[in-house]
Amino acid sequence: MGRGGIRAGRGPVKGALLLAFCLLACGEEQGPTEPVVEDPVAATAGTVSVANRTPYELEVAYLNKVDVDAPRIVRTRIPAGALAEVSGEVLPAGIEVEFDLVLVPPDGEGVRVRRKMRVAIDGDLVLSVRLKDEADPFSVEIEPKG
Repeated sequence: MGRGGIRAGRGPVKGALLLAFCLLACGEEQGPTEPVVEDPVAATAGTVSVANRTPYELEVAYLNKVDVDAPRIVRTRIPAGALAEVSGEVLPAGIEVEFDLVLVPPDGEGVRVRRKMRVAIDGDLVLSVRLKDEADPFSVEIEPKG
């Protein structure tokens, strides 16, 4: 092309600079243009406790696989209204554990009600166990609080 025309290589550069300038000018009103990246918070080791808010005794068990060569079942009985640590030790951060919780009715009254709760260890954790309907042992609810 002639003198006033666009030469190869210069037009796209001018266009890109103009576009970048427009984006910068528009970006000032909207805040920073770079995404804010938050560092993920690392999980921490901890224990697991159960707050028995039921009128029944609770039996809690889980398979402790921290020592891969010697896994063991950890069992704990928790009286009605009591709080007890059920992990048996401080568990490593991030490990997933499945607790088996059983409402144990007095001898000859009703059936045992079993629930399972899987948790990931991230600091100390309390599993609050209560009945939604005090007259119905099958209405058991488990709420993790950390």
